[in-house]
Amino acid sequence: MQMPHNRNGGYVTRREFALACVAAAHRAYAGPSLERMPPVSIRRVLIVRNLQSPDSVAIAGYYAARRRAPQTHVCSISCPTQEECKKEEYDRTILAPIRQFIASRKLDVDYILLTKGIPIRVSAGGFAVDSMLATLDWTLLTDRTTNPYFNKTGRFTHRKYNLYLVTRLDGYTRAECLRLVDNALKAKPVKGPFLLHPDFKYPSNYRVANDSIREANRILREKGFETIYNESGPIPPGRNLAGYFTWAHNFHGFDKEEYRRTTFVPGALAETVVSTSGRTFSDPDARGQSLIADLIRQGVTGAKGYVSEPYVDAIARAHILFDRYTSGYTLAESFYAASQFVYWKDVVIGDPICAPYALPQT
Repeated sequence: MQMPHNRNGGYVTRREFALACVAAAHRAYAGPSLERMPPVSIRRVLIVRNLQSPDSVAIAGYYAARRRAPQTHVCSISCPTQEECKKEEYDRTILAPIRQFIASRKLDVDYILLTKGIPIRVSAGGFAVDSMLATLDWTLLTDRTTNPYFNKTGRFTHRKYNLYLVTRLDGYTRAECLRLVDNALKAKPVKGPFLLHPDFKYPSNYRVANDSIREANRILREKGFETIYNESGPIPPGRNLAGYFTWAHNFHGFDKEEYRRTTFVPGALAETVVSTSGRTFSDPDARGQSLIADLIRQGVTGAKGYVSEPYVDAIARAHILFDRYTSGYTLAESFYAASQFVYWKDVVIGDPICAPYALPQT
């Protein structure tokens, strides 16, 4: 096949032509109001491993190798390995050494990636370690603080927002954590489907979640994506999903077995309107509300949960989450832009720089 001409009048190379075709395909996913985002360098990520946890060391090593991260961006700490720690332990064994590591090496990073084997929760107040660590540079702290990146557009940087976007690689097993990495690297821009299911049986003060799910459906369809949307009846079965946002256990008529049969394509994101969906990543038989760890086991690439009661307005806004992600923002940018609070109960799972809808590298 003959190659088209370039702007200089000559023929483009096959590689130039292929890149142009890929770029055109990616542009087709862009929304009407958001500028397409380029990929993010691994040098923007600090990887944290807990030397007391063999899982943490192995997962951090696997991620660093697969992403070809420089060793200067791997921070080793020695902290408790259980899922809950005391505030003093958090300050001394997690916060202080990470802060010192960044400062001593003068690292210019925007993302912090934690690994399984680092506590998820501080006992006093039930705050998420990840959400507390996001405010690492702040001196005046109050719980449930407004996230300065909430509903913002444009590339996130620590310099601009004085915040770190903290995610983690966690799940029931080490193998599931490694699959999070593999899925992020295999992720492609797909048309869907996105399963979206509000529950309008709740009173009006819960509409912040329901209206956002409804708006996400409108935005995604306007951008040409396939959705599975239903405002009445049970949560539809979900197979090979690109996105998932439901009330899960809190839906009137929740089917736990169907929830555990949901499957995902690489790159898929999930969120549920469930107060304690991130309370554990170690016990698949834990009693109580549905867990996002089940969705990790079933192949999701990114998910958001809560280590204790966050209140409904802390749940990620579905329309912001999926609009950002399908416009090329990273997994971390998408979840944080959709989330109103920091120094709170939120935990985000996944490779922070996963961005299958980003513009292709040239």
